[in-house]
Amino acid sequence: MDDLLKKTLIAAIIVVIIYLALFLFFDRAIDLWVYDTCSDTGLVQWGTAVSTAATGEYIKLLIAGGLLLVIIIDPGLKRRWIRNLLFICVSCSIALIVGEGFKFLIGRHRPVMLFDHNQYGLTFFATEWAQNSSPSGHTLRAFSVLTALSLLFRRFTPLFISIAILIGASRVVVTAHYPSDVLFGAFIGIFSSLWTYRYFYGVKIFRDRNM
Repeated sequence: MDDLLKKTLIAAIIVVIIYLALFLFFDRAIDLWVYDTCSDTGLVQWGTAVSTAATGEYIKLLIAGGLLLVIIIDPGLKRRWIRNLLFICVSCSIALIVGEGFKFLIGRHRPVMLFDHNQYGLTFFATEWAQNSSPSGHTLRAFSVLTALSLLFRRFTPLFISIAILIGASRVVVTAHYPSDVLFGAFIGIFSSLWTYRYFYGVKIFRDRNM
């Protein structure tokens, strides 16, 4: 079996198991505790500020700008930095598309529905903001971009992934998502970048670098 496909399937199985465990036994208690404990503290302001780094409108604007640069400056992808820029844009775009599809299919109530209406669970095929909690959009955007950067600039991988983890954690701190939503978003972001990387730079390069 293809090495990346094998890793993707194994990771997917692990994520599904952890997601279900969190969904069934821990998510509700964790978010209720965060809501009761942190609502009136500086942690919420911290979480809001950190979350801003992966706001959808900003990321989509950056993707559009990046794609325009590619088209205007080097549509033939002869420059290395242009190819890298396109790789980052495509990685995030794929993560966004996959994430939006799952948000619609799963239709999970956001924590606010638990706090205000005692509603917890799935509705399926939902388009309302309050019912598209899973996966976390901020998290998948952060992990797709920062994983892509990690693949391009290996020495900064701990920094990039730490930033992505902080953004994911901030979504629980501000009670916009459950922990399992963040886990799901991280999985989508990471593997969107890994598969896009292999497409852009080839299987041999991918394996030689042990990623």
